[in-house]
Amino acid sequence: MTAAPQTREVHVRLRFPGGMVLDYRAGQAIAERLAAHLRPYRIEVTIGPSDTTPEGSPVDRLPPLPCAELWTD
Repeated sequence: MTAAPQTREVHVRLRFPGGMVLDYRAGQAIAERLAAHLRPYRIEVTIGPSDTTPEGSPVDRLPPLPCAELWTD
């Protein structure tokens, strides 16, 4: 029996026009789909590396992206 390949999780930062910033973790493909969808709404989406956040903490300590299943195939 072969285990399913793990999805690489990345740091996803959402920066809203009013200045609010939210940090989450999500799979790379989900993060890219989210960014493409939010671009027209002037919500800046930054996708960071999977190892640590800019502040130095591990990505796995970030909360998962809410409703991430909406951005899957």
